Formats: sequence, C-alpha cells, structure tokens
Amino acid sequence: MRLSTTINFFIYDDDGSYRAYLEDLRHYAALGFRNLDAIFCSAGAPGSPLRTDRFEEWAKTVRREADELGITFVQTHVPFYNFCHPQTGIIEDTEEIIRRAIVCTRILGAHWTVAHPGTDFQTSLTGAGSRKKNLEYFSRHLEFAARQDVGICIENMADFPGQGFKRSYCATVEELAELVDKLHERYDNVGICWDFGHANLVYADQVPCLEYLGRRIKVTHVHDNSGRMDEHRVPYIGNVNWEAVMPALKRIGYEGDFSFEVKRLAAHVPESIKDSMWRHMMKTGEYLLSLVEG
Repeated sequence: MRLSTTINFFIYDDDGSYRAYLEDLRHYAALGFRNLDAIFCSAGAPGSPLRTDRFEEWAKTVRREADELGITFVQTHVPFYNFCHPQTGIIEDTEEIIRRAIVCTRILGAHWTVAHPGTDFQTSLTGAGSRKKNLEYFSRHLEFAARQDVGICIENMADFPGQGFKRSYCATVEELAELVDKLHERYDNVGICWDFGHANLVYADQVPCLEYLGRRIKVTHVHDNSGRMDEHRVPYIGNVNWEAVMPALKRIGYEGDFSFEVKRLAAHVPESIKDSMWRHMMKTGEYLLSLVEG
C-alpha cells in the first residue's frame, strides 16, 4: 500500500481569477511524496484550463513535470454536484467538465477517479428514487470512462450538517454496495472510494463496514474528524479508531493506495513552519501503514 496525498491544481485568487502552477508539484516532491491524488473538484470555475480546448495539452504538461520529478498520480476526483436535485437536475456545463476531468485522469496516468452520488431528497422514498437516478447517471459516465481506460469509484456519503436535506443517499454501506453491485453487472470499471472521515459521521465502528464492502473498495480518502463535522483533519486529530481500521484494510485484501484528503492543513500556518506540518502528516501516514505492513 502506497502513501498518497491530494494536490489541487485549481487555485483561485480573491477576485475569482484562476492561476495554475506547478510549484506545488515540485514542493510535494521535495517533501518526499511520490504518489498524488489530483483534485478536479474546482475545475469548472472561470479561467480553468478544463474550460478551454487546450485542456489535454495542459494535462500533458503536468504529466511531463510529474514524470521528471518521479511522481505518480494514483487517483483523481472529478467535480461533483447533486445531479438528483429536483430543480436543477443534470447540469450539462458541469457534465462536460467531468468528462474532461476523466480524459485528464487518463493523461495523468491514474486508473481510478472518484465521484459523489446524488440524492433525490424530494421523493417519498429517497433510497429508491436516488438509486434509479444514480444508476442512470453513472451508467453514462462509466461507458465514457471505459473508453479512456479509467474506472469510477463512488464515494460513501454522510448526512452532512447544513446541506439542506437530512438524508444522503449512499451514507450507508448497504446502499453503496447495492448501487455498485448493480452497476458492476454491466461495467467492470466501477468500485468504491472509502472516505474514513465521512464514515466517522455515520458509524461508531468502521471495521464492519470495511468487512462488508471488502474488495469493492479500490481507493481511499484518509482524514479524521470529531464525529460531528466533516473537518478533514490529520489522523489522530479526531476520533477515528485507526488502530482498528488499518488491520481491517489488510484483512479485506485492500490493494489500493492510502491517500490523504486533509484540506487546508497549513493554510494559516506561518511560512517558516509549514513544511513541518506536511512532514508530520507524512510521518503519521508512515506509522499507519506500519500497522498494516508490520
């Protein structure tokens, strides 16, 4: 199992303008990271290269730089929105950015990209209505992704505070497994992204969840929280039971990467000590991997 972390190429200034830079890529390499998760979640904003007809050239530039630095992109994350929303539904502009993000995933050399399921929160049977719409939605994207030799991992959700509706589809492992299993009847390129932070908002013990999902899990999002908010903290700055979940990953035969999704880790830290925060995260990851490999 390789240690990985997220990198966001899509940085926006206060006025909303876009600037892409490769300094972060070089910075991660200098810190010792060799595996990265490319985040495309903000790639639909104005000025993004994915809004131009040169997006493939941009992705090739990033890939060349990564190759020179000895960095491998192990997974990506496409933009997400609630495509089951009763008022907005499918947003074609965002759908095109998602398709372009899948193309960029292939160019960067990653096999898996992560996507969020949607929730049909106005039907009387939220699960049934959401299941139908998600099957239709992901079928289209899985067909497109297969032509790019890319797989889509559907992420476990949570009933997030402040999201405007109480019940999130695929917050339970049963719903997530049912959706993925039904899609897998037709598509080999579908799996699950297990988000430890999301799971901590739903389950007191994640071990039975991991054992239930088993080899359906292809990639991970690693972060911690207090069990109340989706805080995306470094492991052990929360109450996920890492000593229990790490051996469980080994028992289920997990073969993917262990990928941090810690947001804004050093956003408010003085420049002179920022690197120590990243090194702490890396050391934490190395310790967690030792619980599997030891």
